[in-house]
Amino acid sequence: MNKKKSQKLYLGWDVGGAHTKLSVIKPNSSSFHIYRCHLWESLDLLSKLVNSVCSKYNKRFIIINVITMSGEMSDIFKSRDQGVKDILNIFKSRGDENYVFSSKKPFFFKPKAITNTKSVSSMNWLATAKFLETCVNNAIAVDIGSTTTDIIIIKNGVCKNMGYDDFSRLSRSELIYTGILRTPLFAVTNQVINSKHRFPVIPEYFSNMSDIYRIMSDIDSRKDYSNSCDHRGKTYMNSLVRFARSLGFDYQPQHERKLKNLAKEIKLIQKSFIMEKIIATMENNFLKKEKINLIGLGIGSFLVREICHKTKLAYKDFNTFYNGNANKLFLPSDIAPAYSISMLLKFKNEQN
Repeated sequence: MNKKKSQKLYLGWDVGGAHTKLSVIKPNSSSFHIYRCHLWESLDLLSKLVNSVCSKYNKRFIIINVITMSGEMSDIFKSRDQGVKDILNIFKSRGDENYVFSSKKPFFFKPKAITNTKSVSSMNWLATAKFLETCVNNAIAVDIGSTTTDIIIIKNGVCKNMGYDDFSRLSRSELIYTGILRTPLFAVTNQVINSKHRFPVIPEYFSNMSDIYRIMSDIDSRKDYSNSCDHRGKTYMNSLVRFARSLGFDYQPQHERKLKNLAKEIKLIQKSFIMEKIIATMENNFLKKEKINLIGLGIGSFLVREICHKTKLAYKDFNTFYNGNANKLFLPSDIAPAYSISMLLKFKNEQN
C-alpha cells in the first residue's frame, strides 16, 4: 500500500439544516470549514458536498468520517427518525470508514449499529460536552451560532445538563433559539425604544440579526456565511436599508445615526437575554464560592466575552484547547461539535 494512503484522515461532520461544518484532522495539520448547505432545498446538496470532500482526500488518506447532526429536523424529512437515516445513508453509500456520534456509550458506532435514532438526533451539543469533559473541571460553555445558543454545564469534569433532546433542552433553557446571523429581529423583540421614542419591529422577514451585528461591526465579513433576507449584498449600507424596512420606513442618509443607536439597543436586548440564561444556569448548578470559567464558542463567542466583561466572570476561549495554527479563518471554536468528534475518535483510536 502507498505510504501516504496508510495515513488516517479524520473528517468530523456536523450536519445542520442550514450549514454543514467540517473538521479535517490530518496526521500533521488540520483545517476547519463551514459550508452553506440548505437541506430543506435538496438533500442532493449534502450528497454532493460529502462526495466532493471525500474525493479530494481518498487517494492520499484512509478516510474516517465521524458524524453528528441537527439537520434531521429539517422539514424536507417527514420525521427526525427519517432525517437521521437519510443523512447517514449519504455516508453509507460511500466506501469510507464511517462512525456516528451517539449519546449511548461508547459514543461512537458504525451507522448500521444505530437502532435508536434518538441517540443520534441533535446530539451535536453533547459531542462538545464530551470533549470538554477531557479539558475542564468546572465550566459553562456557551455556543452562540447563526441560529441557536447551546448552554453546556461541566461540573467536576462531568456534563450535568438535564435535557438531551430538543424538547427537554428548550424547556430547561439549555437550548435557546437565538443566534447572531439567521434569527429574525422580531424573534428578539417586538419593539425598540430610543430617546423615549418607541419603534415597533414589523414581524416580517425583512432583516435578521446579522444586519444588526453588521451595523455594529461585530462580525468578520469572511465569517458572515448566512444569506441576507432580501438576498442582496451583506454590506453595512444594505444592512441599514433592511433594518429600516423592519421598522417601517425607507432608509435615508439622515437615518444612519438613529439606526446605529437602535441596532445597539437590539444587540443589548439579545445579549441581556442570553446573559440572564447563563446566570440562572450558574446559580442553579454552582455555589458562589466555586471558581468556574465561561467558555465562548461559535461565531457569537464575542458576546460571551462581552458578558464576562460585564459580569466580571472568567472567560476562556475554546481555542485554547487547540494546539495547531491559530492563523486561520475558521478555528475549532467556530465548529466545536465537528472538531470535538474528530478529536475524540482520534484519541480513542490512538489509545487502542
